[in-house]
Amino acid sequence: MTPNQDAKLGKIARLNEVFTPSTPISKRAAFAGRFEQIMQITGAVSQPGRHIVLYGERGVGKTSLANILSELLIPTESSFREYAVRINCSVDDKFSSVWTRIFTELGLEVPTEWAYGSPSPDEIRQRLAQVEPPMVIVIDEYDRLDDDSALSLMADTIKSLSDHTVRTKLVLVGVSDSIEQLIGEHESVRRALEEVNMPRMARREIAELIIDGFREVQMVIEDNALGRIARLAEGLPTYAHALSLRAGTLAIQDDEDHINLGHVERAAQALVASPHSSKSAYLTATQSPRPENLFAQVLAACALAEKDELGYFTPASMKEPLSAIMGRTYDIPAFSRHLSEFISDARGPVLQRKGEPRKYRYRFRDPLMQPFAIMAALSQQLIPAAYQQSLFRLDEDVDWNQLIDS
Repeated sequence: MTPNQDAKLGKIARLNEVFTPSTPISKRAAFAGRFEQIMQITGAVSQPGRHIVLYGERGVGKTSLANILSELLIPTESSFREYAVRINCSVDDKFSSVWTRIFTELGLEVPTEWAYGSPSPDEIRQRLAQVEPPMVIVIDEYDRLDDDSALSLMADTIKSLSDHTVRTKLVLVGVSDSIEQLIGEHESVRRALEEVNMPRMARREIAELIIDGFREVQMVIEDNALGRIARLAEGLPTYAHALSLRAGTLAIQDDEDHINLGHVERAAQALVASPHSSKSAYLTATQSPRPENLFAQVLAACALAEKDELGYFTPASMKEPLSAIMGRTYDIPAFSRHLSEFISDARGPVLQRKGEPRKYRYRFRDPLMQPFAIMAALSQQLIPAAYQQSLFRLDEDVDWNQLIDS
């Protein structure tokens, strides 16, 4: 192996440490954006009796934020003290199994009787009150906790911790549109919880993530390439990491330190072609024995339609992107059948629907499908070049060159 090849492999290895699409961020230095959510969480932790529920769509970075709580919350003069622990819930969990894992992570003795019955909320509160220094306990994938008794007992535990101002805090993390979906009807605990909604990342936050990552490996991304990734990622850091990793790898293989639009386009094509859960779901949603079918085009229009803060779009918002894709005007009756099929089991379902007839709203059941549908349409050359220019035009209110140089 030549010295040049060794250098390439080393740089690619470093790139894989910086951009991690398969795993959540674990260090503050690799985390970008989310200043508002960070301020909410740090403020809540400092308030006596206040606990936290962190919720949002799948793939928006909730676990990454939970992972860096130790570094965010208690800095010392020379370093950050490790004082947060995290466990994941499963559909098989009970109240006792959740707290058994938490106590194990905390290094506390687990009473043998927990194997046969549940501890009481007061027992948990009394034990946590003795923990020094105070800890932050992150209960991730809380939406998977499906036992009604466990949910009620957890709500009672939070209320007890709050009423007695125990300094160890709980952070519940889960996929949800609202806090009600995570805590149910337990209104008595609402006053003890800081509700932190984790929306998709702003395009500027995505850009900062990309720029900072490439700076770590002494690489620079060109404006049009940066704009393409920031748009394709659709606010989901997973795709920003995946596209940046592939584009950067291609640039290194080409002996270049600048990532250009060609690298990003090739990276997107590679992602679409590679084995991927989204690929299987996409094929299920769009395949048809009729060659003139429009399922791929309509799904791309769904992905490109203007959405509300929860990711929902209306059929009316699809008219403009579908007309641009097809090169002629398309109205709702022309694609309403496709929307009906997209919510059927035969096609996934790839979409979910809410509301009443004539007022339906739709969104992708899996948020990660949205950017994949756009990239797949680009790969199949379904999106005309003129429309691509408007889609991927850089935001005029962002000085990208200054952002890159800062």
